[in-house]
Amino acid sequence: MITAKDFSSAGQPPTRSAPAARPAAPAPIEPMPATDDRAEIARLREALQRSEEYNRALLDTGSDLIFELRKDGLILSLHAPKDNEFALTPEAVVGHRVMDLLTTHIGQLVMHYLEKAFRTGVTQTFSCQYLLPGKLRYFETHLALRGGGTALAVVRDVTDHETLEKEVVESSNRVQTRIGQDIHDGLGQHLTGITFLCRALEKNLASKSLPEAAEAAEISKLVIEALSQTRNLARGLFPVEVESSRLCQSLRELATTAEQLFQISCSVECDSNLSVDNRNASTHLFRLAQEAINNAVKHGKAHRVSLLLGTAGDKAVLRITDDGVGFPPEGARRTGLGLRIMTYRAQKVGGTLDIQPGQHGGTVVSCTFNPHSDEN
Repeated sequence: MITAKDFSSAGQPPTRSAPAARPAAPAPIEPMPATDDRAEIARLREALQRSEEYNRALLDTGSDLIFELRKDGLILSLHAPKDNEFALTPEAVVGHRVMDLLTTHIGQLVMHYLEKAFRTGVTQTFSCQYLLPGKLRYFETHLALRGGGTALAVVRDVTDHETLEKEVVESSNRVQTRIGQDIHDGLGQHLTGITFLCRALEKNLASKSLPEAAEAAEISKLVIEALSQTRNLARGLFPVEVESSRLCQSLRELATTAEQLFQISCSVECDSNLSVDNRNASTHLFRLAQEAINNAVKHGKAHRVSLLLGTAGDKAVLRITDDGVGFPPEGARRTGLGLRIMTYRAQKVGGTLDIQPGQHGGTVVSCTFNPHSDEN
């Protein structure tokens, strides 16, 4: 039996309940730094501030001039001590090139070592002299790469140190000269006397037909050889013949002496058209070559040494090449007195000293200088 209720619902679709609403997504929350992170940031800021204050105080208490240079010699910044005696200010030099501010020789010297620092990546050190009001001053410069295509040049006044070093070199010259004169005038004359006595003894024994005459002749021969070596040694210690016009001849005699003393092969090649205008410069170059040969034999264990004196563009070059075991690489300790004296001598002839390994081993010592320079 169908009721009215059933009839009223017949043909109607079944009813469905509405779906429940989804809850809204929570808004993102920015992470808050942990307490430890905030403390670490504060600590780093404080350490950075202390470091900056320390560096500022260190610069203010120093007496050095600090330049920031570009590879082309443009000065980007300057730090100079307050009330410095050179009256240098950043406003006077920043934005200018070193070649515009310095003398031609010193500017070329700076550019030479600046290019070398960028090329090798090794800190360069060189010295120069500059005439300030009332006094000739000596400066030592250290050039080091800073990064970002720039380099730092730390310039220090070393006049007192340079004066002492000059006295050491001149004292060395005086000692060598005195020893050379003593050998020549004392030992040389003594051996000369022995030579005459040996010859007289030989003739006396020969006149009596005694067999000891041959032994006397051999003794005389040995004494003559000793006399020759003594004279060569004296000539090396006391090169009175080093005139500006006879440098090549002096180098050849030095090579002959080296061959006899050290039992090595030593050759010399000179440009006949090259002339060094100054006698002091000739003496410095002679001594530099002498020191280089001694180093080649003593430290390099060389058997062959060659000397070249010639031109390189508008400059002159004295080059000493050996076949020894080589020189300590650049960047290693090169603090020997002999090397410092060679560097000093190169600077005294208005030049630069360069020491490099040879293409086939050994060492090449080059002094490039201006043969007409009046630096010395």
